[in-house]
Amino acid sequence: MVEEYHTSSSVSVLIFHLVWVTKYRNKALTSEIRAMLDQKIREICKENSCEVEALAVMPNHVHLEVVMPPWMSVTVLIKKLKGTTARWLFKQKPELRQSFYHNHLWSPSYFARTVGNCSEETIKHYVETQWERPFK
Repeated sequence: MVEEYHTSSSVSVLIFHLVWVTKYRNKALTSEIRAMLDQKIREICKENSCEVEALAVMPNHVHLEVVMPPWMSVTVLIKKLKGTTARWLFKQKPELRQSFYHNHLWSPSYFARTVGNCSEETIKHYVETQWERPFK
């Protein structure tokens, strides 16, 4: 079960499924590089108060399910993950630069979707029936 984030003024559970791909979907991420990226992504998430629920580094893309604090945006986390891993990986594996033009490891785009433990219909029904319940 995912823990809730408690601050002085809020309680939240923000879970996202994030996906990003290598530039031109180049399948240059070998098993060694994938293991290195897995560890680095987990490290970056931990440094940014994010909790990795699931992570799969594929030969040409990454899938990440992450619990994020309410003060961080998806865009900020993605920029940190993609930027930091690209610089770090090119430093660790300079030969990787030969597979990518202009030193761009990742495509500029990404996919993000929220993950919840209840359906959209449940939330919609809850919101629409607020007046039917007594005020607390």
